Amino acid sequence: MDGIIEKALDFARACHSGDCSGHDFAHIERVLKNAERLLAGESGVDGLVVKLAAILHDVDDYKLGASGERAKQFLAENNVPQDVAARVLEVIGVISFSKSGSTPRFELPEQKIVSDADKLDAMGAIGVCRTVMYSVATGRELFNAAEFPTEHLTPEEYKDKNRRGNHSINHFFDKLLRLKGAMQTETGRREAERRHLFMVAFLEEFFEEMGAVEWLEYLRRR
Repeated sequence: MDGIIEKALDFARACHSGDCSGHDFAHIERVLKNAERLLAGESGVDGLVVKLAAILHDVDDYKLGASGERAKQFLAENNVPQDVAARVLEVIGVISFSKSGSTPRFELPEQKIVSDADKLDAMGAIGVCRTVMYSVATGRELFNAAEFPTEHLTPEEYKDKNRRGNHSINHFFDKLLRLKGAMQTETGRREAERRHLFMVAFLEEFFEEMGAVEWLEYLRRR
């Protein structure tokens, strides 16, 4: 498997080329970097599985219009051993927020690391920027003061771009502010706490500037 990481990076770069929604190759590079940092704080973890899963975790994402077989096909075509390939796919298959929610239950340590690495990239200053990028790419409204968040969205409701209340600011309540509680590693929890506080401060400033008193009160009640 000489050069498999480099091959995976090249494959992911091609899959994510042209994306301007915040799911570009730069996202993959950051998730990989996060995963490598989290790996250093954990023991008994297969580093190859973690790195391949971090690189390939979004190649079949519905937001890229993917078919759902690209990761599996890449692993097979590059003769990745079946046990390694199976664990990579097992990680990729469950870590997304739309599947695992804010209280994930993972069996594999590799799932915990890649999940944390991916979720960290949706938080903090990067999370704010990616939310704006996705909204611009999809035509999502920035803010609708009349549409407060819906509690306990189903996975189908969460993915529905046309549902009422699907504006950029609500995305923080639908997902981003819930990520801190979904972290699985100690290093991830510490970093998530810092990034969470930044997002709260951003929203406080946003609501202050908008004169959205009810929203500011809503935020502070959470």
